[in-house]
Amino acid sequence: MRKIEDIRRDINAIDHEILKLFLKRMKCAEEVSDYKMANGGQVLVPSRETELLDTMLKDIPDELKLEYSSLLRTTTRVSRKHQYFRMLEAEPERLKLDIQPRISDPKMVYYGGLPASYQDMACSELFPNAQKRPMESWEDVFRAVVNGEADAGVVPVENSTAGTVNEIYDLLQQYGLYISHSHVKVIRHCIAGCKGASLDSIKEVYSHPQALRQCQNYIKKHAYTPFEESNTAVAANKIAQLGDPTKAAICSEAAAKLYGLEILETGVNDGDYNQTRFIAVQRALSAQPEDTRVSLVLTLPHVVGSLYGSLAVFADYGLNMTEIHSRPLPDMPWNYCFYIDFDGNLLNQDTRALIYQLTQECAYVRVLGSYPVSQEEGTK
Repeated sequence: MRKIEDIRRDINAIDHEILKLFLKRMKCAEEVSDYKMANGGQVLVPSRETELLDTMLKDIPDELKLEYSSLLRTTTRVSRKHQYFRMLEAEPERLKLDIQPRISDPKMVYYGGLPASYQDMACSELFPNAQKRPMESWEDVFRAVVNGEADAGVVPVENSTAGTVNEIYDLLQQYGLYISHSHVKVIRHCIAGCKGASLDSIKEVYSHPQALRQCQNYIKKHAYTPFEESNTAVAANKIAQLGDPTKAAICSEAAAKLYGLEILETGVNDGDYNQTRFIAVQRALSAQPEDTRVSLVLTLPHVVGSLYGSLAVFADYGLNMTEIHSRPLPDMPWNYCFYIDFDGNLLNQDTRALIYQLTQECAYVRVLGSYPVSQEEGTK
């Protein structure tokens, strides 16, 4: 048996030879991209890659076919990445994005719920100078922005305990709006009842479904029966109007005080670091130098490895994905679209090249926004 030092020496020598061949291959990729810019043609030609795999795998032992296939697929993928980047750098018009000026200080902003809801507070933190207007539902917020009644709308998209608010992503697609800002807010729930209520007198608790999920262990511990409301502040207002000591709201302390409720216990959410990410939506896609996050939605061709290949592209460009989730396509059972957030900026060439590659290789791609992410003091 050889010494490990000798084996590693040989591996280093082999890796240096691979490096030389890799540089030669990338040089050929550059020539291919130059040819296609001059003569037309797609970077990704599936039949060519299939032919290459079939040819190269003929001389590989069966026990190494999968390993070599993986290596070859990675090599062809990064070759395509190199071509896309060069082509977009030479011809920026290849990526068609209608980027418009951002409304950074909107005059009128809509949000879902009632005053003293978490959305109301997030709205004030994002746009302290704006006139705010509460709406009954999130869809009402989107509709108002589309119709021009509001310059922006503020809605929640994700909670650190309860997860993604899927309805918001569906509305982004349905109404064609774009994310312009994002804000992470600390969520501190309390349980509040009418005058005379106590923790022992309560039988039922009312709140938004997400808030109920964020407090589900607390609710089970006290054997309360949960009931859903459209908003935490709506729940607080309802409890105030009912005046029933057996019913309570899970809401913010601000909502409890505004609607005249007695705060019976604070910090009732299950997680110590309960946070919600809110977004502002506007009519136009925008980009500013201070943006740190990009969101998009895509669908994939029905090809083996298409999801892996598309996700690997983010790493090829050195871009970090921060969130991914799927949603079913309404008219195509068991088919899905994928919503992806990643660290980037639409003004950066790496981000633009990534999006250009995805538009060429995925069945559908829509950029949902380029935006800054702010955090309330106390978030992590």
